[in-house]
Amino acid sequence: MNIRKCGLPEGWYPSTAVEIRALSNRWESEFRIRAAAQKALAGIVPHAGWTFCGDKIAEVLMSLVKDVETLVILGGHNPPGGSFLEYAEDAWDLPSGRLYRDSELAAAFQRLLPEDFISAADMSTDNTVEVIMPLVAALFSDAQWLAWRLPADKRSIRFGKILAEAVGQTGRRVGVIGSTDLTHYGPNYGFSPPESLDSPEVWVKERDRRILKAVTGFDCERVLELAQSERTACSVGAAVGAMAFAEKSGCGKGLLNSYSTSRDIYPSSSFVGYGTVIWESG
Repeated sequence: MNIRKCGLPEGWYPSTAVEIRALSNRWESEFRIRAAAQKALAGIVPHAGWTFCGDKIAEVLMSLVKDVETLVILGGHNPPGGSFLEYAEDAWDLPSGRLYRDSELAAAFQRLLPEDFISAADMSTDNTVEVIMPLVAALFSDAQWLAWRLPADKRSIRFGKILAEAVGQTGRRVGVIGSTDLTHYGPNYGFSPPESLDSPEVWVKERDRRILKAVTGFDCERVLELAQSERTACSVGAAVGAMAFAEKSGCGKGLLNSYSTSRDIYPSSSFVGYGTVIWESG
């Protein structure tokens, strides 16, 4: 059996099952009422370390439909024209447990989208998928998983639609999570346009608001355009993949679950926007 190990250093998320369970229990208690409906088929979450967005990831995961059998995590950091990067290991060992890959759904999907995927094992460690996985293992210990990192272009729209077709063929109860952070602002990111300097946070929030409006409205091409022209999403392929899946699956308009910036946790001249969205079954 080919088993994937954790690659991110400690600090992105806790390194022990006890610590992860304590946090997941706390978040389950905090979000129990808000996530009680459990009707979401897909969502978008940020992928910074848990200090900044662990609770946001947990809230979206807990909004997914009951009895989810497979969690599909779509990550990014993959430029336009990049290859689809596939996490192809049989299992993933995480501090909170071992999860097994849904090889049947993966095979059904591959038959419908015969792209040449590149193994993500051949790429450097990336947070866009891994930072979500320990919470998946804690909250859905009996579920299976699939994961890809999608390119920031229109091919990811087709990817999401075909994923929905494969899910329909297999009859799986699936939740799809697209992973992207929003605007990366300030000297640390080399992005401080002159027009932003009077009110950086207001300026960033307005730009993030525009892309989130397009995300909730299923406007995939607008989302791709804004990510490119306004630099408002670091992993837009993951976002449009989840959006396309949700629309093809018959979900209603997306719901903006939360918005914040890293500045809310750690005041700094450099900060990142975080937004969460869910799409509920019709």
